[in-house]
Formats: sequence, structure tokens, C-alpha cells
Amino acid sequence: MKITEITNTPLTTGKGLLRIQTDAGVEGWAEAPGRAGGVFDAYLENVIKPVLVGDDPRPIERHWETLALGKDERVYKLPGWLVGIIDVALWDLLGKETGLPVHTLMGGAARTRIPLYWSTGSGWRMQPEEMLELVREGWELGYRAFKIRMDWRGWRQDADPEKDFQMFKRVREFLAPEIYLGFDANNGYSVSTAIQQGRRFEALGIDHFEEPIPHYDLPGLKQVADALDVAVSAGEQDSFRWWFHHLILLGNPDILQPDIVNAGGPSEVKRIYDMATTLNKPVMPHSPQAGINSMASLHAYATVQNATRPHEFSTEFSGPLDDLADLYGEGVIPKDGVMTLTDKPGLGIELNEAAVARLRIKP
Repeated sequence: MKITEITNTPLTTGKGLLRIQTDAGVEGWAEAPGRAGGVFDAYLENVIKPVLVGDDPRPIERHWETLALGKDERVYKLPGWLVGIIDVALWDLLGKETGLPVHTLMGGAARTRIPLYWSTGSGWRMQPEEMLELVREGWELGYRAFKIRMDWRGWRQDADPEKDFQMFKRVREFLAPEIYLGFDANNGYSVSTAIQQGRRFEALGIDHFEEPIPHYDLPGLKQVADALDVAVSAGEQDSFRWWFHHLILLGNPDILQPDIVNAGGPSEVKRIYDMATTLNKPVMPHSPQAGINSMASLHAYATVQNATRPHEFSTEFSGPLDDLADLYGEGVIPKDGVMTLTDKPGLGIELNEAAVARLRIKP
């Protein structure tokens, strides 16, 4: 089996459909940047295709090392998100070639029914009642775990912590005490404000406090995590296991949150999960979307025995869910706040070529 072509088709959903094609007729799929995918497409044409086309797609570990680290005289060292997109497609392809789901290939699923939390954001531009309405929407759809995000733009240190607190307070009062509720500051606080805010959240009842300060401030993260009882989480922006090693050594968050693409794909996320298990760190992936990459995140997460926290889900970055169901099959859409993985080969995607043609952005 040889790779014959790799293509990226921009879609009106906001993503591109990446296909790794082979001479055996088996394809692997992932989501790539779409309409604004110039940087990705340049890497694809000038680096990724020259490396992979003509090679056997099945030795995924070797391909991962070549793209992320280089091989012999070729030193590529691609960014984690580029490696991650290709890695998702290679795992999907391997699953189809073997007739097995990715969760089986990655060691076997500890569970196939995975609760989700409703992740809703742009709190920076909202008033508390507006955020509460979005949470109510998730409740009506059957979700029973939640996170509200501030999604600050630009330089935003300590922009409006009181409004953030009132927003959390309104949502917490709406939800019963036993209902999971996290708060994502999206790097928005200084160390002292994060500690003060975290203590106020603790008094109301909070289940995790995500990215309280800029992700590069690892000593500051440790100050926050050490000062608070609430589980502090981090890692969504970070690439590769060596950064997560430093994250743990210097920042020591309570929960690791690798993103299936940013971290370097299912191959690397699985290694980060193994590191977390060794160090008794809970994991809780960052993957705020529906679609192929989210399915890859769910398959990898399903293999972790102690992955008991809900997986993230948001409709804000996915495009219309009806379009996604038409493109990839109903299996990518949650039901009553839960995703159920199947034994279908690869990532279980059922690609509808007619939908691809309908949603393709014309040149």
C-alpha cells in the first residue's frame, strides 16, 4: 500500500476536508484549515506531500517522527498542529485498512459511552444573563455538565474579573449543586487575581478552573494551583510531550488538557495520557467542536482507564450540525449530552460525497 495523494478541500463549515489517498483505494480523513488555510496548504505542498506520497501509510510512528523531528539529513520539525492533522488522518486510514476502530488500535476502549460538557464562550462581550441563556440552551439539549469561557481577545489581563464572577454566579445558581460547572479564564488573569477569583469560585462550587493565567507562565501557574483547592487545568495550547513534561515539572496543574491537533495528533496525545497516568494526573481533553478531529479525540480518550471527567463539546467552532451530520454521518453528533463510539473501522466517519460537493467552497 502506498500513499498516492493528499488533498485539502475547503468547506463552508469553516474547515477543510483532508484526505490521504492510497493505491489500495483506502483513504484517511481529518479536518484542516479551510478558507483561511494558506499556511497549511503551503506546508502540505512543500513539505508534507514530498515526505509522504509514495510511502506506506501504515507505520504511523515513523511518519510522526519524520514530520515532528526529521529523519537523517531532513530536519522538518513541523508545528504540532500540522503533525496532528496528518496523524489524525493516518490513524483513520489504518483503522479502515485493518477493519478496526481507532480506539481498539490504540489499546482498547475502557468505555465507549462518553459524557460531554457543554462548553460555551465569548463571555468577554456578554452580560451575565446572556451567558445564562446559552447554558439554558445546553440544558434543554440534554447536557448535564457545563463550562463557561471568557475567550478574551488581545491584551486582557484582569479586564473585568467582577463581571466574570457575576457571570459564574448566575450560572452556578441556575444549575443544581451536583451539576458539573467549570470556568475557563482563557489566560485572562494575573497570578494574584487568579487566586482571588479562584477562591470566590470555590465558595460557590466549581469543578475546574481552566487556564487562569497566560499559558507560558509556568511558575505563575504553580502559584495558582498550589494556592487553590479547585482543580486547575492547562495544556490546550501546548505541543508535544516534552512541553507537557515541563508543564508538569514547573506549573504542576491538577488536570492536563491536551488538544488532539495542537498536541501533535492521537499518537502524541496517547503518550501524554500515558505520562499523566504514570504521574496520577487526571486528563480532560480540549476539543471544542464536532466532526472528524473531535472523533479522534474521543477515540484516544476512550482508551484511558481513569478518564472519568466529561469530554468538551461546543457548537461554536463546528459549522451547522445538520451539515456535519450530512457530511460525516449521525455518529458525530451527540445525543442527550453523550457520545457513543462504535466498532466501525477507523474513526467511524461515513463520508457523504454528495455533501462534500454541496458544501465545497468553489475556487
